[in-house]
Amino acid sequence: MKGFGLKGYRALNMKLVVIFMVSILLPLLLASYVIARVYIDKSNEETGILINNTLTSLSRSLSGYLNELDQLTLIPYYNDDFIYALKVSASESYDTMSKYQLIGITNMLESQLRFIRFTRKDIMSTLIVSDNKPLFYSTNNPMNDIVKDYEFANTDWYQNALQANGNAVFVNPHKQDYFTKTKDVTVFSVARSIREIPSKRPISVIIADANTHVLQNMFKDIDFHVPSLIALLDQDRNIVYANHDIPPGLVKLNPDSRSVIRDGNQAYLAVKQTIEPYNWQIIVLLSYTQLERKTLWVYLTSLLLYIVCLTVAFMFYRMLSGKVMGPVNDIIRTMRKVEDGDLTVRYHSQTQDEFDIIGRSLNSMIAELKQKIETEYVLVLNQRNSEYKALQAQIQPHFLFNTLSGFIALNQIGEKELLEKSIIDLTVLLRYILNHPEMTTLEEELRIIGKYCSLQQLRFGPRLLVSISCDSCAKPFKVPKLLLQPLVENAIIHGMEPLNEACQLTIAVEKIIHEGHHFICIRIEDNGVGFDPQHQDKPGSIGITNTVERLNLCFPGSLFGLESAVGSGTRITIHIPEVEPA
Repeated sequence: MKGFGLKGYRALNMKLVVIFMVSILLPLLLASYVIARVYIDKSNEETGILINNTLTSLSRSLSGYLNELDQLTLIPYYNDDFIYALKVSASESYDTMSKYQLIGITNMLESQLRFIRFTRKDIMSTLIVSDNKPLFYSTNNPMNDIVKDYEFANTDWYQNALQANGNAVFVNPHKQDYFTKTKDVTVFSVARSIREIPSKRPISVIIADANTHVLQNMFKDIDFHVPSLIALLDQDRNIVYANHDIPPGLVKLNPDSRSVIRDGNQAYLAVKQTIEPYNWQIIVLLSYTQLERKTLWVYLTSLLLYIVCLTVAFMFYRMLSGKVMGPVNDIIRTMRKVEDGDLTVRYHSQTQDEFDIIGRSLNSMIAELKQKIETEYVLVLNQRNSEYKALQAQIQPHFLFNTLSGFIALNQIGEKELLEKSIIDLTVLLRYILNHPEMTTLEEELRIIGKYCSLQQLRFGPRLLVSISCDSCAKPFKVPKLLLQPLVENAIIHGMEPLNEACQLTIAVEKIIHEGHHFICIRIEDNGVGFDPQHQDKPGSIGITNTVERLNLCFPGSLFGLESAVGSGTRITIHIPEVEPA
């Protein structure tokens, strides 16, 4: 049973899957990504605000602290007696003064500078020098003393202080190598040249050394929610303080703010803040790996949410799809059974919906189809079988008559052995005609054609040359028996016999593909006398007509081609669709 077209249909289930993907999966995936992206952007924005506010607050605190250190070095200017004591200490007459005078000058200096050290825990020492001569010093280590013959005037901080014209100079982190007990201690310092008020002539240089106690208190409570490194850089971009060990190469790169820098396998997001007016900098190195992990965690959480929503949506989809696809599959199974020829099958509806209406219509169609087949198709089939047998009955006497005529010719010329062999071949042919089923394979048909040509070669001798070939894949194809024999007989009797010279008969079978369809191509060709195809009384017309009618009955889609011209031979081409015969 054909005609329902079920083999190439597009499954409704697949359409539902596509609809599910377009309406649920893709929007849900897009929504999950957008939510994750918005959350990440919002988190990054909040982190940026936190960092900016923290660095702004920290920079203000550090600016105030640096300003305090700057003010410490101005203390000598608050007391004229202090300036006078420094002038005397730096003069050549200092060594000739009385002990009473020396004690007075020393007490004056100590009253000011010791107050600084005792009230500020971060100030480790204060030192006043003139050229290479220490005028006064005060340290938090009572065992400390000035290194003998220390070249103060050759140090960078001393020269920078003199060149600053009375302004404070912050000194890069350095060793207290001018003290005996703390010469290996690293400090950062502020230095200033002390000058006479009227003449601005430099008298001496004061330097205050500070530790990182205050800086440590400022930095210890800073938290950016990811592992981070915080460093304070002076105006020369040397590290003054850092909350952890920082490779100097990272800060020497002088990265742009909000840029990513790398140190081996570690990556950092650098954020900078300048401390005005000192041109110091705070640089924060946030672990870029941890930031990426936070981003990845947001995406993973979003993916988990997407999977949960997808699972719930898929469960609802399966439930609804089952309600739809159950009746659809039942209808398809019913139609496939009808397609296979079972007209007793019926669709049994289990729902009260549109599918019930479709099922009843299908049952009605099957019943009508069964009735039409029983009343019309059987009659047509019987008529076609009768026509087929009548055509075949016309072929058999014609074939026998021509074969027996050949035997008579052999007997007349006295070829007894050849006659005996011909009789044996004829016996094979008759058994094939009488006992073989109505349908045979091309391989068997060509074998019988070979027997027939062998009989004809006994008659024509070397004048008849025969070539038979067949593709192995075409040999099992079923055709009506004696389909090709009338055509071969026409080629020999009407095409070759009139000529008194050798003629070639070619019978070839092959499988071809034409416009995407598979065909069995049968070619019967001779180089005999030929004829005019337009002539009504062409030779062998009865055999050709019978063959064409048998082809149309068995293979409705077959093609029969005839090419011939007087003196140029004849070619017959048959194209049979590669389907089971009707």
